[in-house]
Amino acid sequence: MTSLRPGRWVKDPATVRLLVAVLAGGLLTALLCAVALRNAAPFALDLHGHRWALGQRSHALSDIAVAVTNTGVGICAYALAAVSGAVAVARRALWWLGAVVGIAALMTGQLLRTGLATVMGRARPPTVDWITHPSGFAFPSGHTTTSALVALGVAAVLYRRARRPAARAAAVAVPGLWAFAVGVSRIYLGVHWPSDVLAGWLFALLLACVCLPPLAVLLGRVGQDGSGPPRPVLARDQHGTPPA
Repeated sequence: MTSLRPGRWVKDPATVRLLVAVLAGGLLTALLCAVALRNAAPFALDLHGHRWALGQRSHALSDIAVAVTNTGVGICAYALAAVSGAVAVARRALWWLGAVVGIAALMTGQLLRTGLATVMGRARPPTVDWITHPSGFAFPSGHTTTSALVALGVAAVLYRRARRPAARAAAVAVPGLWAFAVGVSRIYLGVHWPSDVLAGWLFALLLACVCLPPLAVLLGRVGQDGSGPPRPVLARDQHGTPPA
């Protein structure tokens, strides 16, 4: 019988991922049901958080929020996803394949998020409160989901490469703080309710727990099991000896 002593199972990465996936999936499901039962109307906490964000606005903070939110999607997000995939590949000559996988994984996550948002059909806060100009439905937040997926991928790659405890802490903290800032900026800019952002974080966390481990295994095996471009075959002379 497998021992369930705390010091043992907490240190098992597979067990931790399973627990996090179950927790994130359960919270996301509960939030989805609550939003659906309210016909996608915002919660009281959404309204309170939205009003609080409006009261904190200034020209300087608005400029910073726009700059931060723009890093959550587009070229910046895809570049980080590509670099993460490239670094994760075992065979350096096939870095381009890892970059393609990283970009494809991010696109898949975005498509799943868009599909869920379309099904939920939640409207955004009033347009008069917007500082930037978003598109599509609000729940879950697209910028939040995208930046969180990228941050989780970057953190996973850097954590595995880091050797010192301080480096590993930074590998998790820096991408995490960036993704958190992007999510908060969406509320500050008036284009998302707080529960939209929370749903984006939960959705990204669930996807990462389910999809990142098999992707890491796949990229780690590239070039180690004979995959990749074929090696050139050397010509042989009439005695079967390859040329020098």
